[in-house]
Amino acid sequence: MSAVGVMAATRPDSRRRGNIEERNGALRVRLYSGIDPVTGKQVYLRATIHGTDEAAWKKADDKLAEFRTQVLRQRSVSSSVTLGYALDEWMRVSEIEDSMRKTYDGYIERTIRPAIGDVAVKKIDARTLESFYTELRRCRMMRRQALH
Repeated sequence: MSAVGVMAATRPDSRRRGNIEERNGALRVRLYSGIDPVTGKQVYLRATIHGTDEAAWKKADDKLAEFRTQVLRQRSVSSSVTLGYALDEWMRVSEIEDSMRKTYDGYIERTIRPAIGDVAVKKIDARTLESFYTELRRCRMMRRQALH
């Protein structure tokens, strides 16, 4: 058994340092990452390493170190909620004029939600947005051609 696995399991503050535990012939690596900014729930990074031999413990130790580095580098905890949920929350608390709110609601409901509203916020990256923008441009061009 790895020293990290034993030490982490016995520390009272193991939530912050992470832990490795044996479960059904595999190792579960878990590290507290913070509070989800949208839901307010605790977020944990998790991984399963198959096997319990020395090589598996080494992989688990490496994964725990990777998780620690990831947590140290992040500016805030990434949320697991969908973009649609995040937009709903933003619209609920934003202080914008009624006319602008109506415009935003229209964009969200007609354009954003059908295309990427079900995607988790933490999975939206440059590629996702570029694909979304490309599709919007394609639709705009098709609309122009239909009008002429």
